[in-house]
Amino acid sequence: MLDFQILTDSFSIPCCVMSVEKTQEGGCGDIRIIASNKEYKETMGPKVYDGMLYHELVPKDNKFEDFCFRSVFDKKRMHAYVEVKAMDCWIDEQVVPLEGGDENTGYCFYFFEMTKNADVERMSSVTINTAEIIIRSILTLMSTEDFRQNVWIVMEDFRRIAEAMACRIILIDEESESAQLFCGAYDPEKYTDRPTNIIPSYDVIKTWKTAIGESDCLILQNEYDFEFLQDIDPIWYKSLKDNGITSLIIIPLTRLGNTIGYMYMINYNTDKTADLRELIEIMSYILGSEIANNQMVKKLALISGTDGLTGLNNRYTFKQRLENIVSEKQHNFGIVNMDLNGLKLVNDNEGHDEGDAYIMECVEAMKKVFDREDLYRVGGDEFLAILTSTTKEKFEEMVESIKSLASDQPRISMAIGSFWNDGEMSTRDAIRKADEEMYENKKEYYAKHPEYDRRNKS
Repeated sequence: MLDFQILTDSFSIPCCVMSVEKTQEGGCGDIRIIASNKEYKETMGPKVYDGMLYHELVPKDNKFEDFCFRSVFDKKRMHAYVEVKAMDCWIDEQVVPLEGGDENTGYCFYFFEMTKNADVERMSSVTINTAEIIIRSILTLMSTEDFRQNVWIVMEDFRRIAEAMACRIILIDEESESAQLFCGAYDPEKYTDRPTNIIPSYDVIKTWKTAIGESDCLILQNEYDFEFLQDIDPIWYKSLKDNGITSLIIIPLTRLGNTIGYMYMINYNTDKTADLRELIEIMSYILGSEIANNQMVKKLALISGTDGLTGLNNRYTFKQRLENIVSEKQHNFGIVNMDLNGLKLVNDNEGHDEGDAYIMECVEAMKKVFDREDLYRVGGDEFLAILTSTTKEKFEEMVESIKSLASDQPRISMAIGSFWNDGEMSTRDAIRKADEEMYENKKEYYAKHPEYDRRNKS
């Protein structure tokens, strides 16, 4: 669902999101303020809270209610500049209907500016145009479809509005001093014979912070601006000139005060600079928040699917892999079951730190044979490898390699079972076959080394 707080916080004028209810008779019911920004709270006073009825702040007004009701249920953008005697001022107010809700409840975005006296020259067209673009962009970003594709849609929208040759987002990692292209939109007629995957070096990107300085963005739209850049970074200046860059906007994407990347446009229509700055400044906050949230979700997903000790995939990820094999109808695959021998004895006699060290030695041996993404820790001493992008012959060579490593290392001991499925068995049966071979191998080991068999211990 649309995060209304992010929407309101992205504006620097007083604004809120309201819910509007329809009565059984089809008239206007309760109107509630469900989210508002700090400017709204500062203007309207300390009584503001989420979920309050609007007339707890100002006198009930039928015209205002009709104004909001028609906007929400007729899906119309509404604008009015009215005198509010109760507040002894004039209010330039605008209401934009939002998607969501149902046939009896809808939502609208309400923002306003106050003037002491009537001002017929109030210019609200720029603000409402910007609001339309931002609302459309937020709804796109919060779609359940592919996030990167949604960002591209927003960037392409910006590029067309700016009449730019390209609009791109670069993400940075200051700790590793690296940068990567996250998304780019290009004019097919202007952006010709240029690689779309090449980005400035990190050494260049880190100078952007200095170039932006105390401002909130860097705008280069004439020779004077480019001369300023030449003093900061002559190499970057020369690169821009050599590549025919005549105008540029760079704005940082931040999250909780940290810069996570930059959005920039090249060779845009400089007559639109003022409007673009307003739009991009607001959207940089929204994009920064949404991209950071998306990255956090991915990190959490990685953490939740990773074994804490070994860094390998865990049982949860293993189940997902099996589901993918079934859904994608991957008939040919190999499975290797590796169960560590004697782990309990190491834990009991030498302590769990030594037990962890023993596990990691075995894991390092596995990683010499199998790719990390194919390895899974599914139990304390049980590991599995699933191989789908290989042949039966190569699979058998890998099985022999891990068996050889386990036998050649005095510290490492594993019971190993394997099975190659050529499509004649279900995934479950293939795993069972590998399990059966592993258990037979373990029986043989403990028959030779009964002192390591934990089943013989009291």
